[in-house]
Amino acid sequence: MRWELCRRTHDRLRGIVHALGFAHVDPSRIFCVRGYGSTSEAWARIWGLPSLWQQVLEIGPAYVVEIIEPEFSRLPEDEQDRILIHELLHIPRTFSGAIRPHRTPTFRINRRTVERFYQQYVAATAGRGDARLREADPPAPMKLAPAQPAAKAMAGISPRSPAASSSAASRRRPRGRRSR
Repeated sequence: MRWELCRRTHDRLRGIVHALGFAHVDPSRIFCVRGYGSTSEAWARIWGLPSLWQQVLEIGPAYVVEIIEPEFSRLPEDEQDRILIHELLHIPRTFSGAIRPHRTPTFRINRRTVERFYQQYVAATAGRGDARLREADPPAPMKLAPAQPAAKAMAGISPRSPAASSSAASRRRPRGRRSR
């Protein structure tokens, strides 16, 4: 494995944070890297700095968003944005260095949640030629909806099919009868 800092991804994350009004996220404490040589099936992942390390090193909370190459770059830009939003949703409101899990009693990170935030992002950046916001733009308020009941919750984002939520459901085999 090898990593390199990625300014371009950091700029995209900063634009997403501002467009979605994630006031709890400090983009200056998020570091973006491109990882090469991973055997992971993920396209991206987020790493937090645990509080023990923060105390011992006498530094504040920080996060690293790792983009897995070459898989991430092969995706269309809208899918990349959805993945970056997904990773940002793992940052808790406390911005403590901890990682928010996919399921909590009050919030779920799944395709539906990511798509809702992506649509807000598109609406906030509409009419701007590109998807990035200028720093001077005021952030939109952050809206987090309560979690859906477990029976209605959608599965988490699959590492190989982020936009396949509707098409994947139509390809599933009907329950009850198993084909051999």
